[in-house]
Amino acid sequence: MAINLFTLDTPEIPLQKVEKLGDSYKVDQSSIKDNWEEIKASAKGDLIEESKKNGYYRESGAVYENSSEYKPAQCANGGFANYQSDAFFRKDMPLKCGVDGNFMVGGEVFSREELEECRAVMKTAAEGIGCGIGKNVDISYVHYAEMEIAASSVSTYASGKLNEKQAAVVNKAMQEYNEALTKLEEDTLARTNAIKEKERQIAAGKQEEIAEEFGTRGYDTVYKDSASLNRSEDKGDAITTPSGRNKELIEKIKELFSGIDISDPSSWDPIMEKYKELVTPAYLAFGWNSSNGTLARILDQDVSGFKSFMNNMMNAMHYRAIDYKV
Repeated sequence: MAINLFTLDTPEIPLQKVEKLGDSYKVDQSSIKDNWEEIKASAKGDLIEESKKNGYYRESGAVYENSSEYKPAQCANGGFANYQSDAFFRKDMPLKCGVDGNFMVGGEVFSREELEECRAVMKTAAEGIGCGIGKNVDISYVHYAEMEIAASSVSTYASGKLNEKQAAVVNKAMQEYNEALTKLEEDTLARTNAIKEKERQIAAGKQEEIAEEFGTRGYDTVYKDSASLNRSEDKGDAITTPSGRNKELIEKIKELFSGIDISDPSSWDPIMEKYKELVTPAYLAFGWNSSNGTLARILDQDVSGFKSFMNNMMNAMHYRAIDYKV
């Protein structure tokens, strides 16, 4: 199931421990008074017990209240709550574990320590990608590179720390997160184009057409295929956008960074030089001039960001391996 980026900060509703207070009863005095002779005649045992049975009625069912003592909820009969892959990226640790204290995510069992470590690594990966909720919605060429760095880092971690099935779940979760970022951009562009179409129709006085089409038909944007451009053509109006638009260039960047070994910093520089070579034509098309040093400065800034991201990922991967005992 796809990851919903908008709900990652939503807290999980905990199951509260409850205590039974007991059933509540009241005395039905009129029942005893009016039927006392009948009760005595039919009594086969203790009259006091008989009067209780006939003279009390149940006011309500069992009464419960929330306990002030909270404990993480466990699934009944030793089972698991099977969390979706967004459990790796959510703000809070999942609450529902099995009776043995383990958790299930994506159909595979993780110990508490394994899940905590996975979450630390994958949340660092998500935070290192410069697009998403509360960030840039548009995905630039830099962001595509960051998404591949995140996926490669998570894969490296999973292969060294988890079993094969757990690693498959973790890698799939990172892939779904990156797909969610792409979907977020697509949905945002669709809404933006629809709004632009509404404004266009208002200017043309086509109110009836607006009522029929706005919200149901997106405004198609045709993108140039040139490898050197990151522009869109909007019905003849050229608009420069911050999004990476050339699919061929995007695929080359993704392929370049998908094989990066973050554990070997000595292997990074050739990849960074190739990245600069790939994006330079697009950056020149943006108007980032090479004669005044702007282009070189921006390219160096990209590379510095990538290296900082990979160092952060290595720190997250090895944090729990450090022994702080003196």
